[in-house]
Amino acid sequence: MTSYTRRFFITAAAVIGFSTLAALPVDAQAASVVEAARNALPDPLKSSSTLKVATSLQWPPFAYMDEKGEMEGIDIRLVRLLGEKLGLKVEIEDVKFPSIVPGVSNGRYDVGVNQIGITPERAKVADFVPYLISGFSLLVRKGTTGIDVYNLCGRTLALTQGSGQIPVAEKLSAQCVQEGKKEISFLFFPNSADTYLALSNGRGDGFLVGKPAGVYIAKSNPKLEMTTSVLKDSQTIAGIVIAKGNTALQKALMVALEDAVADGSYHKILEEFGVPDAALTVEQIHEYAKQ
Repeated sequence: MTSYTRRFFITAAAVIGFSTLAALPVDAQAASVVEAARNALPDPLKSSSTLKVATSLQWPPFAYMDEKGEMEGIDIRLVRLLGEKLGLKVEIEDVKFPSIVPGVSNGRYDVGVNQIGITPERAKVADFVPYLISGFSLLVRKGTTGIDVYNLCGRTLALTQGSGQIPVAEKLSAQCVQEGKKEISFLFFPNSADTYLALSNGRGDGFLVGKPAGVYIAKSNPKLEMTTSVLKDSQTIAGIVIAKGNTALQKALMVALEDAVADGSYHKILEEFGVPDAALTVEQIHEYAKQ
């Protein structure tokens, strides 16, 4: 993680809208194919031999462009790993964050990843394969004092459109009102890169963010820093998005992920990005998939 630089933020605007393909030939993956996972795939996907993935490359350490101009991140490595275990080429497209879930739902993509939190609202329109747990903290401009996740009443939060932070922020604002305090105001931005930039430039008092992502951002941007408090009961379970009712693909991905847990490749990814405590057990993966 320490080798990554501020170049991500300098080039963020150029990244928006960029799309590319990231794939490995099926024959190069054959040695790692998990037959039980491969056999569980829906026939059309098995025939196409390509897993189409939607993400937004504005969200380190989960999905972003590295200093070499290549796709990198926890989610990028995970979908490539699972694709290998399924014997599929992995084709990744960079889209705007709010387009990920609809794009999977309408069949344009097979799956979507971007540390997408599993919420009741999203569960109505999509299914998930859970793979990571994280709690919310607050990213602020460096030198800001007197504010954290427990002191937001009357403040203004910068939020990314369509993100899982929105319902959390709305709940916190409602609690402020119930306590007779001033509500929290919100500023919305189309993607994460714009949200960081706005906060750096003085728009909003803070940005609710999962602790792993916040720590990475703060290390990469000298204008920002993380507060220490983590919001109690704010644990978010991130999942790979699948079209509602596509039980065959969900089962195939679950089997592949279980194999990655068993052989250590799943944990290796999280450890390399400094978030080993974000791992789920096989039991938790199944438990959260039912919610």
